[in-house]
Amino acid sequence: MGIVLVNPPEKRRIWAGVAESMAYGVYCFPPLGPMYLQASIEKRTPWRADLLDATVDDMDHPEFEKVLRRHDLDFVGISCYTHSLPDVQLVVNAVKRANPKAHVALGGPHCIMFPEQAIRLKGVDSICVAHDGDELIVDLVRALDEGRSLEGIPGLWFKDGAGGLVRNAARKQPRTLDHQVWPDRSRTRWKDYWVPGAKHRYVTTAITSRGCPHSCPFCFTYKGQYRIRAIESILDEIEHCISLGIREVFFVDDLFTPNSQWVMQFCDAIERRGLTFNWGYKTTIAGTTREEIRRARQAGCTKIHFGVESMHNVGLEVHAKHCDVADCHRVFHWCRQEGVRNIAYIMIGGPHERTREDVLGNLREMMKLDADYAAFAIYTPYPGTEAFAEGALKGLFPADCWDRIMEDPLCGVKVPVCWEEHLSREDLLDLLKICHRTFYFRPRYILRQARQLQSLQEFRRLASGAMSLLRLEATNASSHDAPV
Repeated sequence: MGIVLVNPPEKRRIWAGVAESMAYGVYCFPPLGPMYLQASIEKRTPWRADLLDATVDDMDHPEFEKVLRRHDLDFVGISCYTHSLPDVQLVVNAVKRANPKAHVALGGPHCIMFPEQAIRLKGVDSICVAHDGDELIVDLVRALDEGRSLEGIPGLWFKDGAGGLVRNAARKQPRTLDHQVWPDRSRTRWKDYWVPGAKHRYVTTAITSRGCPHSCPFCFTYKGQYRIRAIESILDEIEHCISLGIREVFFVDDLFTPNSQWVMQFCDAIERRGLTFNWGYKTTIAGTTREEIRRARQAGCTKIHFGVESMHNVGLEVHAKHCDVADCHRVFHWCRQEGVRNIAYIMIGGPHERTREDVLGNLREMMKLDADYAAFAIYTPYPGTEAFAEGALKGLFPADCWDRIMEDPLCGVKVPVCWEEHLSREDLLDLLKICHRTFYFRPRYILRQARQLQSLQEFRRLASGAMSLLRLEATNASSHDAPV
């Protein structure tokens, strides 16, 4: 049985938050979702699962179709996000052209949040509506190989071949992640992935948890049960990475730190096992302690990404960040004192920013953080979020504006990519340019970054980031609209 797992090209993606011109060359993360499925299939069945990641070589769709045709396409699983629907549909079409009898299954956040729309996509045979697809995919490929009915597979919706839809019962979510089989990076092109600000030549990403305990109104992340992996399992995975030559790991959990005590235990376990590697993680200002930062640095942590979002107290309240501006300054000061690089994520153009001066005031206060890096984005009302519901209620966009895209991803309709209650799209894109220009084009900042360079790889990655900023300068509002 030919099993292929796909991370689609990113050529028709509905970009939001940042301009499309900044999307390429800034990072290339491993596709962890398909990697977990690959590991589960190869651990629990006799089959081999090929993983095709179009983003590694920045392939367009004609190029990727040629790659697809080199494989036996009996079963094709495709990773699907709502904003990647046009690319997903093009891949589905290509698979069906190559093998009309191929079983095409979709999985990922879009299928969980919008299952009724996902199962109706042309050419799609089944979707995973379970939050953990690791075991479901094993049940699915076994049933297909044995010619059995797909009825009764919990968490699977499918088309019955006679024009009908079958919605199997929900799959019970395990209370722990002990069942999880972590990815085997030797089965990927692990040398070709990279992360901004990495110190080493070879770097990867990993997760220590699933779900998120927070309920930020703007966030598109699944808010289900928050489950943390066993620390020893995480370090087994890291040890495997080190054995390959990977010396740096970026933990991409939406929240790496359930509490400071867990971080202490994690650091203790790293030292107890004698592992030497650099790492970084994402967290929030609220709950971060100086002791946590110091202990993480002692165990190899070199950078921490903070979801600051706003440097206005009113903005922090709107975004439900549970901290104030003074807290933000305090935490970034601790990072500088403890020698840990820090990254601030900042959104502009939220509902509380009514004028250009409001946005520029946010920027001025943010500059006082003296962050090592800043990631600016335009506040985006993602479908399915509280922010989207609020915008639709205010009449900023129709409540059903995403329906056409979800029904026909290649229809070409436009969807909202920013909050235009007070500032226009043109104003917001101009302000995004000002934010990046003000932060990154300072002679003092450029000199500081140059002094910190430790390798040719770091220089190349910084140069790639600089090119993305130059591309942003040439972007206009119509291109930021990201027509599909």
